[in-house]
Amino acid sequence: MSKPNALFNKRKLVLACCAAMTGLGHSVAFADAASAEDVEVISVVGHKLTEFEQQNDGGALGKRSIQDTPFSVDVISLEDMEIRQVNTLNSLFSREASVSVDGSAYSSFGDTIRVRGLGLDYTQSFKINGMSINSFSGELPYEAFEQVTLIKGATGFMYGMAAPGGIVNYSTKRATQTAVSANVGLRSDSVLSAHVDASTRFGDDDSFGVRVNAVKENGDTYLDNGGIDRETVSLAFDANLTDSLLWTVDLIYSDRLIENSWNRFSVNMAATEPLPATVSGSRNLAVDGTFDGYKNLIAISSLKWNINDNWQLQLDYDYSKNETRWVKSLNYLLNSAGDLNILTYEQYFDVDYDQVQAIVNGDFSTGGIKHNVVFGVSYQEATTYRNDGGQFGRKVTRNYATSNLYTPGDVPAYEATLQKDAPVAWVDTQQSVFVSDFIELTDEWELLLGIRSNNIEHDTSEYFSSYHDNYDDTAVSPTVALMYKPAANTTYYASYVESFEGQTSAVGEEYANANDLLPPLESLQYELGMKMAGEGWSVSSALFRIERGATMVTEDNYLIQDGISLYQGFEFSGALTVTENLSLYGDAMFLSAEYDKTSTANQGNDVGGAPEQQFTLQTNYNVSAVPGLTVNLGGKFHGKTALDAANNWELPSYTLVYGGVSYTTTVADKELTLIGSVDNLFDKEYWAIGDSYGGGNMRIGEPRTFAVKVKMDF
Repeated sequence: MSKPNALFNKRKLVLACCAAMTGLGHSVAFADAASAEDVEVISVVGHKLTEFEQQNDGGALGKRSIQDTPFSVDVISLEDMEIRQVNTLNSLFSREASVSVDGSAYSSFGDTIRVRGLGLDYTQSFKINGMSINSFSGELPYEAFEQVTLIKGATGFMYGMAAPGGIVNYSTKRATQTAVSANVGLRSDSVLSAHVDASTRFGDDDSFGVRVNAVKENGDTYLDNGGIDRETVSLAFDANLTDSLLWTVDLIYSDRLIENSWNRFSVNMAATEPLPATVSGSRNLAVDGTFDGYKNLIAISSLKWNINDNWQLQLDYDYSKNETRWVKSLNYLLNSAGDLNILTYEQYFDVDYDQVQAIVNGDFSTGGIKHNVVFGVSYQEATTYRNDGGQFGRKVTRNYATSNLYTPGDVPAYEATLQKDAPVAWVDTQQSVFVSDFIELTDEWELLLGIRSNNIEHDTSEYFSSYHDNYDDTAVSPTVALMYKPAANTTYYASYVESFEGQTSAVGEEYANANDLLPPLESLQYELGMKMAGEGWSVSSALFRIERGATMVTEDNYLIQDGISLYQGFEFSGALTVTENLSLYGDAMFLSAEYDKTSTANQGNDVGGAPEQQFTLQTNYNVSAVPGLTVNLGGKFHGKTALDAANNWELPSYTLVYGGVSYTTTVADKELTLIGSVDNLFDKEYWAIGDSYGGGNMRIGEPRTFAVKVKMDF
């Protein structure tokens, strides 16, 4: 199969990045300028015990430490991502008990994750440096990021309309020194990769910084007859224009093609039939000729002005373009014997995304009471282009072929024929105004009051007017939180927030009411939490209740909104330095999720796709007998999960174990690091959830995979 034509000129982008590294009137010899003290070296790996001190971009909350944020937050560091060789959302959140993933590494819809049993959406739930991006392409290029922050629960006040599961915010790497790091790697089955990370600072007092990351990945994946071809270039530029004015620019380009991409399958069996036995994670149900091709261009510019010691102004602009070209096969499971009916569809569409945001924050006092306030306005516009071939911009072939889960039949290859011109289909806009005030009542008590007003519009073009209705609505998202801080390292909090979904959603092809438009949903969240840290240890916990408008699948296969989904649970996490060389990190979530206030037969049923409990444990050990050698071992228990809203089937629990080793030494005065990792160490076969609606979709779990990398710091 030939790769789709590129929308962007990659060669020009690479040259632009290289020019930025060498231009601006400054020439840098990276290797000669670097020293042993300048090089980032992996040492103690895993959860950082000091993470509560890190700054979190909380949108309407402003930039606050995690310790002072009245919501549950987790941070994944660059060191942790490197030692575990993170390349998917599944591996990124392998130690996070509150997260489950609905897509596998090399399948479509790999961007879909659940937090506290609630699915995130690809249009509003993923941010880069606090700015919205369209993440429909799934996996982002992790090589471009310094850390990833997960804010759990409803975040509508902080970031605007979004799914109530949470927000994933990626922070880009910045130039901190002059250095070059290069690595080559091999991943199951035969995926080769190369990555260069180059950084420099220059100018008076190192006022300017540039950091470039370039990645090439290609080869056969662990899926039978599957392949990947990925290219990524990112550039991060920052300039201290004056002592009080900072300008940053981030550019990220990614081209990711997955060939013969496996997809989830819908369970269309009689309710009395049990689920079939599991199969190997390398089993590929894709029709030959299917593919998922994504091209992304992301550009973010930010201007930060410290007006005086108390007040700051920040202006942000974000542009992203997502080009999607795919041919998919959907598999319908007909019985316990594993018989399948296959549907195929091809589709081409683009999304242009723009966001402008202005935030002013500062401190003042009224009487003896201190205030930290944030004022802001934001405007977002997403324009979707869909090809004009086929019905509603896609070509669907029902009853394309039949096959079997255990003995695949002779399925003909698919040849794409759909026209690729893409007129405007619809435009989604979101406008918001927000204000928050952290009121320091005493040295120990702090009160948060905040409100955001949102307006969303969904306007269809004449071409798509018979497919989508126009939609216009306004919503207000208030929040209130009370924090008690008896010591600098201890915070107790109670918070309440209201949230609204960020967009309307079209019903998928697999449902009887395909193409219907469902309006945004409302959610309410109550949370009690605690964060505490000491010398060599940290703990946090949260007790939460989330009420969300329910989306469910009826017995006659209609996707509808009716009643609410009620999520109640408890989270706990802790990190401990046992000895100078041994550290532990554990995480737990207990969850009760059920349908309530619904007129359907699903009243009182468990919410489909929400696990009852999940636990993780990760250990990291620096081998004192071999300086530079670090070993890590971890595991994640996935509790049993209702597959569908009718609770006809339940996916059994399973445990996945992962591990890794890194060794750092010096070769010719350069730091050399060898990294090896393995996921699903015991090659466990399992079923996993395959969609966000509890609609009876499941997927085959990933098999045992390995990855090795050799990294040299110059």
